Amino acid sequence: MPPPGPVLREQDQYMPIANVIRIMRRILPPHAKISDEAKETIQECVSEFISFITGEANERCQSEQRKTVTAEDILCAMGKLGFDDYMEPLTVYLTRYRQSENERTSLRGDTFLKRGNAYGPMMMPPHGVAPFNAGFQEGMTDATSAAARAIMGGYNHGAPPGGAAGSSSQQAPFDNNLDPFDVFK
Repeated sequence: MPPPGPVLREQDQYMPIANVIRIMRRILPPHAKISDEAKETIQECVSEFISFITGEANERCQSEQRKTVTAEDILCAMGKLGFDDYMEPLTVYLTRYRQSENERTSLRGDTFLKRGNAYGPMMMPPHGVAPFNAGFQEGMTDATSAAARAIMGGYNHGAPPGGAAGSSSQQAPFDNNLDPFDVFK
């Protein structure tokens, strides 16, 4: 008889409820109330989504005989599982994050931790997803692009009535303090 696996407590299986509530409140209007049932449902959905994507990414790692799941594995898994609309904005965010990390470590003179160079060039998954320019993307900071609307469910937070939120080309260039949830604040 095999030894029993590790026993997971319920609170260890899910994202902390405080984090779930914080994310939900960023999206909802200030006066909105959230039922306990809604909070718990989203908490379970988030955990299931993470498990679903991570499991697929892990299968890729195992087939390639690797032990470490990388960001590219996660992106590939998302593409394979049909979450294509998220791949472009997440790839742009990952590229910008790595650039800012490289800049930050080069300012300190720390060449050992340059993550972008350690992992090599970012590869797109082989599932028919067309490559794109990973540089500055039109619409990524003002929530008017199709990708941003897909992520936010069509909700254009802070935009004036009529959907005109201004062009990204009129905004300042990439900010090293990029917050992926800025569009929800």
